[in-house]
Amino acid sequence: MNDIIDQFIDYVRQDNQESRDSINLNELIEDVVQARNIEEHHHIETGLDPLPIMQIRRIAIKRALDNLIENAFRYGSDNILILSGSDKKKKTVFFSVRDYGKGIPNEQIENLFQPFTQGDKARGSVGSGLGLAIIKRIVGLHEGVIELHNHADGGLVATVTLPVK
Repeated sequence: MNDIIDQFIDYVRQDNQESRDSINLNELIEDVVQARNIEEHHHIETGLDPLPIMQIRRIAIKRALDNLIENAFRYGSDNILILSGSDKKKKTVFFSVRDYGKGIPNEQIENLFQPFTQGDKARGSVGSGLGLAIIKRIVGLHEGVIELHNHADGGLVATVTLPVK
């Protein structure tokens, strides 16, 4: 219950207090992956393309990435893939987290961003249903977007796209 309350407080709190830092998103991804590989018995594969330095709220984006990884392991598979890249024309960067689980029925995907909503039928009912709502808020604070889609070969892909400023 305390975890649910803490997540709800995180959801309603305005994270505008954290200042933006100039960082390379790949370094943040590598830090999170290294910590996860030390702590757990899961496997994370990465494919990180070179990225420009950008202004982001480091702790907030780290929380979003960590929540996506947690979801992929909890509801998807013990192996996940994290990719990053950029679109110079659109001046954006992205990172994606892919699991190799069952995926989510397409008609349920958009609702998963609503607080207290879970993809119960496809991926189990563990958790509070706040994780993706929190991630969407964090990404929105960065003027970015998060999208979920089922991979053609199985599993779910969560992609976060952020503007380079």
